[in-house]
Amino acid sequence: MSRGGEDPRLRARAREDAARALPVLGLLLLVSPLLDAFGWVGRPFGIPAAYFYLFAAWAFLIALTARLSRRLVGPPPRG
Repeated sequence: MSRGGEDPRLRARAREDAARALPVLGLLLLVSPLLDAFGWVGRPFGIPAAYFYLFAAWAFLIALTARLSRRLVGPPPRG
C-alpha cells in the first residue's frame, strides 16, 4: 500500500484516466463558442484579450501534459 492506504494500481488508473480526459479539456478550452462567450474587452499586456486567452490556455495545456506525462512514465531509473 502507498500513502494513506491507497492502492498504487488505483493511483495509476487515475493518472491514466486524467491522460484520457486531457484532450477533452483542451477541446473545451479552445472551442470557438467558449471563446466568443467572454466578450473580449481590454488588452492585457498590450495584446488583444482573445489572443492572450488562446496562448494562456495553450501554455496551460502544455504544462499539464508535461506534468502528467512524467507521472505516467514514473521516475527515471537510477544508476
